[in-house]
Amino acid sequence: MLEKVALHQNRFRTPGVGPDARGVLIGQKGVVLFSSLDRLVAFFRAYSDEGSLDELLAGLAIRRVTTALRTRELLLYLDAESSYRMDRVASIAKLAGGMVFTGTQRHFVQYRDAASPLGYDVLELQDREGDAVLYHDTFEQAYTVERELGFRDLLLTLAPYRVASLGLGRAVARAWVTAEVGIGHALIGYLFRWQVDARAGFAEWPSESAFDDAPRRLFLFDLQEAPERILALLRDLPGVRVYEPSANGVAVQVGFRHPIALDSCASLFQSGLTLLSGAHHAKETDGKAKAGLGSAHEVLHFDPLPAFAPVRSLVRATLEANVEAHGERPPIPVGNASQKPLTLRLAQTSEPFRNVHATVVPIEEREYLARMLYVLPPKTLAALRVAVGQTHIYVLDPQGIEGLPLGRFYSEVAERIYVPAGLTLVPSVAPQVLKDLVQGQGEDHVFFHPEESVPRRVANAAFGLVTRSMIDSVAARAVHADAPERFDPPLPVMAYDELRRFPLRGVPQPPEGADGAG
Repeated sequence: MLEKVALHQNRFRTPGVGPDARGVLIGQKGVVLFSSLDRLVAFFRAYSDEGSLDELLAGLAIRRVTTALRTRELLLYLDAESSYRMDRVASIAKLAGGMVFTGTQRHFVQYRDAASPLGYDVLELQDREGDAVLYHDTFEQAYTVERELGFRDLLLTLAPYRVASLGLGRAVARAWVTAEVGIGHALIGYLFRWQVDARAGFAEWPSESAFDDAPRRLFLFDLQEAPERILALLRDLPGVRVYEPSANGVAVQVGFRHPIALDSCASLFQSGLTLLSGAHHAKETDGKAKAGLGSAHEVLHFDPLPAFAPVRSLVRATLEANVEAHGERPPIPVGNASQKPLTLRLAQTSEPFRNVHATVVPIEEREYLARMLYVLPPKTLAALRVAVGQTHIYVLDPQGIEGLPLGRFYSEVAERIYVPAGLTLVPSVAPQVLKDLVQGQGEDHVFFHPEESVPRRVANAAFGLVTRSMIDSVAARAVHADAPERFDPPLPVMAYDELRRFPLRGVPQPPEGADGAG
């Protein structure tokens, strides 16, 4: 049936085989025979744990074959390439219960083993009908191909299995989250409040049959550096699933692991995004309608990916303003009207004052401000800009307002958005996020007053340079720089002579009733 290959042998009866540089008999193809699908999966699982399946995918094919007795088995075809690769395939295949052969067309001879280190050759070719004829030292068998199985379809059919410790008690660098429509809007506001770096997209697929007239809709979130407590909460929410990327383009539900190491076959997921879950309903969806694979898990395929936007751009925050004269504007529309409002409040902070660029003076103190403006040096006055409202006067200095010691200082927490110095906004909002929230702000300036529940905004055009006409507008009455009308009495001139016990004895007293008399 088979004969051993001798050293330096160069003539063989098996068509399409020959010795390589090591003298090992090898053909263009390698074939592995498995008796069942679970043995084939075990081979892929073992091979992917220690090596890369990407190196086999170019010439890989899986075929279900039948024998003359109508028994079914599986043949795995791959490019032999070298005896080094075949040695590795053979060692893992034997662990999984497979038999390894090599050849080129339809005749495949048993690959080398310890009994014949250089391989085997046939004594006589069998003239049998079939797509493949395998020669082993214990049998010779012809096989007919019944159907071909796609490796990617097989991969997606395998259900991820639960791992109790996977994804628990740790954060992940990146996570994908899907949410049903009913909870997706609330999840946007939640991620924004906790300052999670997240993007949101909306995916929609048509119904897969005439009995299902409702299209499938899902929110898809892309989370970066999400804390473990956030992931733990999301995992427990009904209608929400969290996925951790296994490779670029594929992710598995947190708490589950795919039987095959997906990072070893990353070339299969170069387009779009595939999400594998351990849920109990089977459906594979993408931009076009697809039939389910019939497995006990869900496979979601996004190709192409939906358009994403930062959650800070989608959350709605209600910022209103009182309408006042001299440039103060109506309420500020913020966010999408379909979103839940975001409540911002002021709280004490121990942080040092930063970016103190404004002061707000109550209108009752306008005379003090007018007098102060008269005595400030020209360099300070040149940088000030003043706007007059019905209840407050707003003074800006981009270099720092500390030179005007009047009113309540305000820190610029975002461009043209101010809060009182010593206070901060809660929840904590990044400057760019806060700036994005204030939609329609334009060039206006927004001030958060602690004694009011809504902020105010002042038009940028209402601020002007400090001129005499501006000071007249600030003051309630005419203000001048003349000397005061009331004069203080002149002080007596005193000179000390020699030391004595009572040095002020004999000093003339001021007239009775004069200002400053004791």
